[in-house]
Amino acid sequence: MFALHCLGAFILLQIFMPGGSVKNRIIGGKESDPHSHPYMVYLLNVITNETCDGFLVDKDFVMTAAHCGVPILAMIGLHNVFKHLPENMYLIEKYYQHPDYDNKNFENDIMLLKLSKSAIFSEVVKPVAMPKSENEIFTRHCMVLGWGCQTYTNEFPSTVLQEVNITLGSNSSVCTTPGFICSEGFTGPGKGDSGGPLVCGNVAHGIVSNNYESKNGYVSRYIRIGYYLNWIQSVIDGTYKAH
Repeated sequence: MFALHCLGAFILLQIFMPGGSVKNRIIGGKESDPHSHPYMVYLLNVITNETCDGFLVDKDFVMTAAHCGVPILAMIGLHNVFKHLPENMYLIEKYYQHPDYDNKNFENDIMLLKLSKSAIFSEVVKPVAMPKSENEIFTRHCMVLGWGCQTYTNEFPSTVLQEVNITLGSNSSVCTTPGFICSEGFTGPGKGDSGGPLVCGNVAHGIVSNNYESKNGYVSRYIRIGYYLNWIQSVIDGTYKAH
């Protein structure tokens, strides 16, 4: 799986100290244009120093991976994490981890976080589109985004949002587990990018979950959001009953 944060105490430094910079390349990617992806959310647990990514799907809800645990702060409308303001910070009021999440094989690795106050939409804060049906057809040419490490050896966490283009493999050759979408190669999400979106054609079709090394680089696995639309909607509209 992806570790929740990169090496060192970088995260606490970037929240509480001004200035600083790191290399501005992720694993095969580049820095995003500032605020070009206004749905992105930076998630932080200030007690454990662990971070993940997430993304807005509603004015009150952020989607992320279940294995991220429960963050304390959601930072919305950011590009550079050093340049945060009080209005960027939202406490997490409640979390909804999928009831069938398996922390051994990462099946159903999806979670919704309810914000303590509704996000105010603007040019820099907007939800991302989601699939309209379980079997919606989408392009294999997609994008992954995040503030995670920029090498597979878990170095160089980024202070600015990064993006990388990836091509999805066929389920038969790369990804054989139902509920996952996969890509393979030497580019893709790194540690700290867990919970971020896999965006295909401006729609979030996946959630960064875990990876493993292969003969062709790394296989990155993403939870297929379309499989969870009924559960997602029940959480958002308040009809979900935990069991």
